[in-house]
Amino acid sequence: LFLAKRSEKALPWAEKSLLQRGTAAMPEYIDGLHHEWASLVSRHPQAFSEVKRLVAGGVAGCMAKTAVAPLSRVTVLMQVQSMRPHKFQHGNQPNNQRVLASLRKIQMEEGIAAFWRGNVATLVHRFPHTAVTFYTHASIRDWLEEQTIPKEIHNLLAGGSAAAVAVLALHPLDVVKTRLMAQTNKQYYAGIIDCIRKIYKDEHVRGFYRGLGISLATTVPTLAINFAAFDKFSALYRHMGLESHPFVHSLLAGASAGITSSTLLFPADLLRRQMQMVGVGGRPKLYANIGEAVIHVYGIGLRQHKGRRLARLLGCREFFRGLVPELLKVTPHNAILFSIHNFLSSR
Repeated sequence: LFLAKRSEKALPWAEKSLLQRGTAAMPEYIDGLHHEWASLVSRHPQAFSEVKRLVAGGVAGCMAKTAVAPLSRVTVLMQVQSMRPHKFQHGNQPNNQRVLASLRKIQMEEGIAAFWRGNVATLVHRFPHTAVTFYTHASIRDWLEEQTIPKEIHNLLAGGSAAAVAVLALHPLDVVKTRLMAQTNKQYYAGIIDCIRKIYKDEHVRGFYRGLGISLATTVPTLAINFAAFDKFSALYRHMGLESHPFVHSLLAGASAGITSSTLLFPADLLRRQMQMVGVGGRPKLYANIGEAVIHVYGIGLRQHKGRRLARLLGCREFFRGLVPELLKVTPHNAILFSIHNFLSSR
């Protein structure tokens, strides 16, 4: 309607509403909008190319995150489990130790809808995050093409820089998303707005930036490796003859890149999630810095394997709690993310 009002010469019937003209006018209306849209695109090709970059990244990120939301929630619940040390005492068996058991527990206690708890906050964060990431990555990569820097590290540098921009701009939304997803039966936050209000009330502005350092330290290398690995796997699968099937090609390269980056940096991601949960609901701070977090998580792992021959080594397993659902999640997530982005970008 806005476009129609802007061009009454192109659409002389724009003054009349669709209700006045009836449903028979719909094809004519859609055709008029199509011509007006095509005219705008032809007049501003560069601007629409930039918008397409942003929208393609945002839409791809939202579709991918929604598809794997249940596994994302299980991963977060498993990652923050060691923040409840009382559940590991006196031979207790804490919750959220196994993927299937966690999925069953969520379904029985909270219902099917709980698998997507925090998903609205996730999408509010994910659309601008992936939009900014893909847009910045493409822009920096274009700039690097004009420099004398070796081509082999273009994706690595562009991916890392894009991740840093996205994290710095959108970390508060990531904190809100994590806290909503980590809630179980006892809900302290009623929704996005309530979560923002309570974080500010309990922890002030600083609360929105909990874990920012570790987020930069994890997200930057994760996305740098992700983009670089995607480029390498794309070349590998192209060599295997999959170039004639672009959607499958992107799907496989994205999945392979996701598995690689997530496995290498999962311990740091676990620490990032825990740092974001420190002080939630006004509770005493379990630890004040990343060093204390590392000692605490390792101590929980060591306690679980006390008396065993390789207890010191097995204690490190606690840093990988939630890796199975993470890999089950990140494989389809990355596959959907890159394939949908490439598909939309090529339209």
